[in-house]
Amino acid sequence: MSKPPKSIEKRARDLARSGQYIGWRPIAFELQFEHGYAEASAWVNSLATQEELDALCREARGSRRISPEAA
Repeated sequence: MSKPPKSIEKRARDLARSGQYIGWRPIAFELQFEHGYAEASAWVNSLATQEELDALCREARGSRRISPEAA
């Protein structure tokens, strides 16, 4: 597997850390519209990357707090 563009790696991790995604699949969907995705598709579809993105998503979503005003 060739090395994906750093911009795709960074974007994927940023999306995962945003707390707005539940896992790698919706992130992969978003990334397909990014420049350089074709070169990064093997990286995105690797099991190691999927596990990393899923873990980042879980961590980000777990750390989000609901404000008392929203409850």
